[in-house]
Amino acid sequence: MIDVTFLLLIFFLVTAQMAQRGRGEVRLPVQPGESAAAAEASGLVVLVRADGAVLVADTRVSAERLAQLAREAAGRTGGAPPVVRADRAAPAAALNGVARALQSGGAPAFRLATEAEAAP
Repeated sequence: MIDVTFLLLIFFLVTAQMAQRGRGEVRLPVQPGESAAAAEASGLVVLVRADGAVLVADTRVSAERLAQLAREAAGRTGGAPPVVRADRAAPAAALNGVARALQSGGAPAFRLATEAEAAP
């Protein structure tokens, strides 16, 4: 029983580290966003840093590569829309470039991650 407990502990520690790695260090825009009762599956997670760099899985990607990744993710996830985590100081041109690349990759829409407003 203790062995199973330790295995579960190790599993959850490793998966928590992997989930945190996909988030990246960005300051999200502060907006209320939508209030969904249940979390939806996300296909591709795209980070746009404050300097305009576009990253997928901690790797800098070009617009062509992003379009290719969007096509691959659409087939793998059954059409789940990509999630874009853009820093609030990121240039609008970089976000527009991501939107164009995702659209050319076959993603009709994407979700923009935001940070909830602080309660007064």
